[in-house]
Amino acid sequence: MANIDSVVTQTKTDLQGNTYTTNVSNDKLDNTDFMQLMLEEMKQQDPTDPMDSKELMDSTIQMSTIQANEDMSKGMAELTAAYKNSSLATASNMIGKVIEDGTMGDDGEPKRYAIETIESVDGTLYANSREITGKVDGIKSTDSGDVVKYDEQGWLYDADGNKLDYKVSLNSDGRFTFNDDGSIKLLDSDDAVVTDEDITSLYEYAGSAYTYAEETQQLPLDSITKVG
Repeated sequence: MANIDSVVTQTKTDLQGNTYTTNVSNDKLDNTDFMQLMLEEMKQQDPTDPMDSKELMDSTIQMSTIQANEDMSKGMAELTAAYKNSSLATASNMIGKVIEDGTMGDDGEPKRYAIETIESVDGTLYANSREITGKVDGIKSTDSGDVVKYDEQGWLYDADGNKLDYKVSLNSDGRFTFNDDGSIKLLDSDDAVVTDEDITSLYEYAGSAYTYAEETQQLPLDSITKVG
């Protein structure tokens, strides 16, 4: 019997009655092909020197093991691909979220980032994020509802870009300060609190927004320690 560890010998007869054999690598055969070739070999065997049944059984088990390993490898590859796609889809839900990675800023507070995109690089998921550098408050006109501009010192400007005679009171971090009644604290040129309702009633708080670093950072998803 041929050594089926590497090849399987296949005997065929053409239309003219000529008999010929071919060697086929068994790594391209499945169990069905192998059984067909084995039956053909049994037909062609010498009756006075029959095939060894133990060798036949060993060959059958070997072929089944090869096929099972191939099926397992294919299944694992498909499972891995499905897992990667599922992980990427799940991670994509984090876009827009604010996260922390356990690192601390110069102020001793945890660094915070806003996720812009999720990316898979060589099987590792990364969050392309922009560090949050602070917050800025907004002020708007009660008359028009438009946002009112102010500079680093807090001086307000009208719609035409003209600097007004009063400003918003700012903390050391650039955030607004408020009066006891919750209204925005306005100051005049002498830094005295403006109490004239004809002026204070013209403005109201428009909420706050994050400020961000100019460059994004690529953070491994498994480095994230907090979301939200």
